[in-house]
Amino acid sequence: MIYFFENYDDFSAEKFLGFLPAYRREKFEKLKQKRDKENCVASYLLFKKALADFGVEDFEIEIKENGKPFLKNNKNIFFNISHTDGGVAVVADKRPVGIDIQDILTVREGVIERCFSADEKDIISKSNSPEREFTRLWTLKESAVKCNAETLAELKNYCFENSEKTFEKYDKTFTTFERKNLFVSVCGGREFSLIKEINSLEEFL
Repeated sequence: MIYFFENYDDFSAEKFLGFLPAYRREKFEKLKQKRDKENCVASYLLFKKALADFGVEDFEIEIKENGKPFLKNNKNIFFNISHTDGGVAVVADKRPVGIDIQDILTVREGVIERCFSADEKDIISKSNSPEREFTRLWTLKESAVKCNAETLAELKNYCFENSEKTFEKYDKTFTTFERKNLFVSVCGGREFSLIKEINSLEEFL
């Protein structure tokens, strides 16, 4: 299941700091931008909610050498977290999974040259909305490298011509959806069609 939050209107991140572990509070204090602070708190709370639905209440996060986080004492649950100015998305599963969320991006020719195939370039150039197509493809690529615990250098190894909401490629299932002015893509061992929208985080208080 995908856990999604975008309602920042009545959200005060400071109210929830007592629910964050020390390392997360330290990260919060180092952040300068208001939205970055909000996402720091919201993403952790969504992650906590996702694990609770798996029956996991107590957990400790460690970071692998490649930067991918994992649960120290539970090797049977995989997760991924992504956030942007427009929202936060979290996914958890019993198999490796990757998720990426992006506000609609400006088409960047340098990025296209480095990371996109000729077919993808053609799709973007012929689209009625090149920015949306660029963003959709970018999130698909990022979800793949996150699922496979790779780095951004491997983005160019994943190419997507399929425009369906759900499809299979690279022995994975990809699910993508558009929400207002952002895209969310998930890569994993199955389809992730259920989206749990969290309209308020007050339940954590």
